[in-house]
Parts: sequence; structure tokens; C-alpha cells
Amino acid sequence: MISDKVNNKDKETMTDIQKNLQTIKNRIEKTAIKFKRDPSEIKLIVVTKKFNFEKIKPLIDAGHLFFGENKVQEAEKKWSDTLSKNKNIELHMVGPIQSNKIKPAIEIFSAIHSIEKIKTLKIINEKLSSDSKLKQLFLQINISKESSKSGIYLEEMDDFFNEAKKYSKIGVSGLMTLPPPDEEPSLYFALLNKLSKKNMLKYLSMGMSSDFETAIALGSTHIRVGEAIMGPCLLYTSPSPRDKRQCRMQSSA
Repeated sequence: MISDKVNNKDKETMTDIQKNLQTIKNRIEKTAIKFKRDPSEIKLIVVTKKFNFEKIKPLIDAGHLFFGENKVQEAEKKWSDTLSKNKNIELHMVGPIQSNKIKPAIEIFSAIHSIEKIKTLKIINEKLSSDSKLKQLFLQINISKESSKSGIYLEEMDDFFNEAKKYSKIGVSGLMTLPPPDEEPSLYFALLNKLSKKNMLKYLSMGMSSDFETAIALGSTHIRVGEAIMGPCLLYTSPSPRDKRQCRMQSSA
């Protein structure tokens, strides 16, 4: 089960972030059961970008193992030591990845959720070794064709999949999408589910703080939750204008 039973005495000693984690786990379990799904098949990725490790540690202390970052360099600085000591922790890349960052990325991330270029697949297959951490790749699908978002357009998918078959050292495991913030997400989640079945893919990365229950109802296997657990990142940083923009983006995670 994704949620752990917590007695009243334990609750008294939990931090706010740990309480938030437990609340989200309980909601995941309740939603999964409602839609006749196994809660253990749904992976909760806590998005910790822009938070320092001091704020993340209570989640590890509570036994959580799955975390998301959107920058390779930030992830290396924050996580390298902890990952070397705890082999069970999984770090997921949830942001765009640059070609020159692929080599360090495959050594620290267990999964990349933002593949959108054949070139990226090619380099990953060239750099990957038996010692690499990377095990899963998700294609990011830009269903709404928003210019502000990365991703493969629907009409490009068939050609992309045919080309991707050339790189067999690590295959595509699933699909990821980000619905437009002001639209009903269920239409996008349902379409991504249909695409995954068409291409016989096992995993669906969809659903964030505001819509993860809808995503679970429509088949999500990986949900990415930031603010609902970590709180607004502006509370924990001295933000530049660029940081403020990134924090606004995180608010949708």
C-alpha cells in the first residue's frame, strides 16, 4: 500500500512536510481504491526542485524514496552524497534535459520524464553503461501544442516511435504530459492513456498537486507532486526574478 498507518502519537512528532506527505498518500490510496486500482502501482514523486536538502530530509526520514528534480547540476549538488548512501532512493528528472548534461544525468537519475528528441535518445544509448543509474525513459507529449512547453506533437509520434526503435540499449517505458493550466485535464489524461495503450507502454507520468486524483482515475502510474507537500518554494529561498518564475511553475506541480 502507498500509505502507512500513523498513530496519534506519531502524528504529534511529524513535521508539517511529513504530514503533507501522509495526507497525499492517503488521498492517492483512497482514489485508487475508488477506481479499482492497486495503490501500490502508483508512484508518488515528490518534486523538490529549488528546495534545499534540509527541507527534503524529513521526507527521507519518513521513509519516502521517490523525488523529482528539474536541473542536473542542482540534483548533483543536493543528492550525490545521499544517493551513494541510500541505494533505494530514486531520483526522477522532470525538466528538459540538455545534450551536454546527459552523461551526468544518467549517473544520478533513475528515470527521465522529458524525452522529446531522437538526438537525446541517441546520446543516452551511447553513454549508457551497466553501471548507469538510469532505467526508465518517458516521452513528453505536448498534446495542446503550447509554445511555452516542450514535447512531441501528436502527429509526430508515429515517426518518433519508429525512429526510437533503433536505440535499443534502453527503450521508452512510458509517456508524460502537462495539460494547459486553465483547461480540464481529464481530456488530456484520457488521450495520453489511449496513446500508451496503442504503443504498448507500461507507464503514464501525469498528474500534479491540483489534478493527481483525476490522473489516477485515468490510469496514471507516476504522479509528480510539489507544492501540496513541500509548500510554496518562495518560503524557503531568497528568490531572484528568475527564481520567482520557476516557483510559479512549481506551484502547478
